[in-house]
Amino acid sequence: MNYQEVKSQLEALQMQLANKMQTPNLSIDEKNELQRAIANYDYIIELTCMNHFERGKSIH
Repeated sequence: MNYQEVKSQLEALQMQLANKMQTPNLSIDEKNELQRAIANYDYIIELTCMNHFERGKSIH
């Protein structure tokens, strides 16, 4: 799987969570959990980009 495919899949999953946030009958806890999951996807996408463009810190 290449970088663009991975990034697209992660963004699609994140968008699904964002769409769930629009559900009017979610509890505060459910909304908070969705927000944390969305933030996690932001972080995973950022790491994916860093890895692809080799901008991460290299430990030897």
